[in-house]
Formats: sequence, structure tokens, C-alpha cells
Amino acid sequence: MIKKYTSIIKIAWQEQLTHRMDFLGWRITHIVNILSQVIIWTIIFKSNNYIKGYTYEEMITYIIIGWFFLFLSNNYGIEGRVARHIHRGELSNFITKPLSYLRFITTLSIGRISIAFGTSAIIQLILIFLFRKIIIFNIDPLVLLIISAMLIVAYFVKLFMDLLIGFLAFWTNEIVGLYSGLRAIERILSGAMFPINLLPALFLNISIAFPFVYTFFVPVQLYLGKMSVSEGLKGIGVEIIWLIILYGIIKLVWKWGLKKYESVGI
Repeated sequence: MIKKYTSIIKIAWQEQLTHRMDFLGWRITHIVNILSQVIIWTIIFKSNNYIKGYTYEEMITYIIIGWFFLFLSNNYGIEGRVARHIHRGELSNFITKPLSYLRFITTLSIGRISIAFGTSAIIQLILIFLFRKIIIFNIDPLVLLIISAMLIVAYFVKLFMDLLIGFLAFWTNEIVGLYSGLRAIERILSGAMFPINLLPALFLNISIAFPFVYTFFVPVQLYLGKMSVSEGLKGIGVEIIWLIILYGIIKLVWKWGLKKYESVGI
């Protein structure tokens, strides 16, 4: 059984290395997103010492560390892979195999993120070195442990959400629009565009009930010491609840989708 999982991970590695330009495009986007926000906030802080409780050093740390957290929880187009399997009839090859499709996709996604983790870490280390006089460092082992646990759960929450988007291919030929819309909402609710506590408190109170905020805003707040350990543990609890809910929905959608899939004679 272990050999099956390792072979799937190797396939993911080979695909990443084969599609080098696509892989490079993700990395360039990574750098551009970070540097563009650093430039914008640098300009803003020229006339301000504090913005809603943030110093310039805290804001730059928020951006650079936060984007690293965000990229660690990405699945890099796994929803498109699921949609192609359905549209091209390739799903039939997986239905007859002893390994469940959900496990296959999860393992494939882990293989993809393992390479992305390495490259993102390299890019982030370079940026941290360049901004080392500005960035705030936190090496508290308990805080780092909670952040790590939060990001691991966030990764699977996002994977399940992407799977659900991919499963919509059972009923429609196009999922790109929905995926793009969800990503736009995610960037705002996660705090990737700006710290969401810059907005009215009601917006933050609503956001913490959804899983997006635990991919960027909350782990960075923990890192900066603006949230307590107990609040971090509550956040992990919220994520686990979402994970359970999404898993249940996936099971139902998969069951309904297979009926649709088989009814068209594929």
C-alpha cells in the first residue's frame, strides 16, 4: 500500500518538473504579489508611523510571512485535474482501482505541495534576508507548533473545497469562473490583500467563522503576538469543524456525481 502512495507522489514530482514554465509562473506570481504589497505599504507608511495598531515592521512581516503561509496551503490547480478526469472519462480508470479516488487526489496534492514547499521556502528565505533589518522574528516553539498545526488543517480544508469545485464537472463543462470567484473571495477573507482588522470589527467577527482566515491572517497574528495561544487553539477547532463538514459534503457530492457520470454512459 505504501508503494502505491509513493508512486503517486513521484508522478506529481515528475509532472511538476515536466511543466517547468507553469511551475516558474507560480513562483513569479508569488514574488510579484509580495513585492507589490511591500511597495504599496512602504509608500503608505512614509506619512504614518502606525496604521490601526501596525508598525511598518509589523506590516512588512505580515506580508512576507503571511504569503509564505498562504502558499503552503495551496493545492495548485487540483480542482482542474479533477474536472479533466471527469470530462475526459478518465475517472473510470480510478473507480475500478482498489485505491479510492479521494485518497489518490489527496496523495497527488501532497506530492505537488512538497515541491512547492521547497521552492517557496527558498524564495521566502531570500526575501527574509533582503528585509532582515525590518522583519520581526518569532522563534517561540509553542507558537510555531500551533501555526504549523493550523496550516496543516488549512491545507486539507482548502483541498476539500477544491475537490468540491472539481466535482462540479459532473454537472457542468466549465468550472474556471466559479474557481476564480472563490479565489477572489478567499484572498479578501484570508487577509492576503490587507489585514482584515483594518476593516470594522464586524467583518473580522464574521471572517473567523470561515476557514479562509486561518490560512493567512490568524497564523500571522499569532506569529506577531497579536493573538494568544488560546485563540489559536480555538481557530484550529473551527478548522476541524469545517474539515468534518466538507468531508461529509464531499461524500454526498461524490455519490450523486457518480450517478450522473454513469448515467451518461462513460
